[in-house]
Amino acid sequence: MEIKSLNKNSEFSYIRKFGKKNKFNFITISTTKNENNDFKLGFQISTKTGNAVFRNKIRRQLKDIFYQFLKKYDKDHNKTGLWILVNVNPKIEKFHFSEYKSFLEKIDL
Repeated sequence: MEIKSLNKNSEFSYIRKFGKKNKFNFITISTTKNENNDFKLGFQISTKTGNAVFRNKIRRQLKDIFYQFLKKYDKDHNKTGLWILVNVNPKIEKFHFSEYKSFLEKIDL
């Protein structure tokens, strides 16, 4: 299974416009189905969220969590073509990695 990145501005705006939003304490996850059978994952982290080193650390940690999460859906044909946009709230600075990892493992897209 290959997980691609959301790269184009049109992909981000498509998910923002037509995606189903799940808002949580420190993160908002927007998902949409696409006719392609590929997983795409994108992140939006505000510059209000720490410095660049911290934002990249958060991005790497969340990417790892979502990669593990999407491996479950590799065989599930109902979840193919899923595009995910993760908006990170600046409140994430107050949480430790283990706290939001355990929280995100419980959600279902």
